[in-house]
Amino acid sequence: MDGAAVVKATGRTLDDWFAILEERGAGSLTHKDIARLLRDDCGVPGWWSQMLTVEYERKIGRREVGQRTTGEFRTTVSRTLSGTMDEALDRWLAALPPAGAGAALDGVAFASEPTIRGTEKRRSWRVTLTDGARITAVISAKPQVAAKGGEATLLAVETSRLTGRSGIDRWKAFWKGYLPGI
Repeated sequence: MDGAAVVKATGRTLDDWFAILEERGAGSLTHKDIARLLRDDCGVPGWWSQMLTVEYERKIGRREVGQRTTGEFRTTVSRTLSGTMDEALDRWLAALPPAGAGAALDGVAFASEPTIRGTEKRRSWRVTLTDGARITAVISAKPQVAAKGGEATLLAVETSRLTGRSGIDRWKAFWKGYLPGI
């Protein structure tokens, strides 16, 4: 976490916040209660209270990078694509193995049929794999590019329900190699 950004947003350094949390016994509190303490008692804005809580939990060994409060691990890799959301979804679908028997990503078979959903603001594709991992691809417009006369979308692929840091490393590497082909 950028130390200067923390100071600018909260008025204190990360180490200052860690000392305050230690003084208040935050090590015995839940994630939700630590964030609430920062927000309600210390005046830290909502998003920053969450970020400081995560950093504190990492410092005290309660959580690793990429780990959620539930203990699960997840990772996301993204890429900007040219075109509309529907064009990007079509490219994503064309790059995937055909659904059905034998469909797999990085050697792990699909445990279910993929689902596709769409709203005015985004498109999504989701599948669960036989090892329990869930792959979710979300495509959303990048209005700042459209404002300059072009159309572009952001494709973000999240792999969740991982059991450890090695899963993050594996899937991040897989997606970084896979996405350039889309």
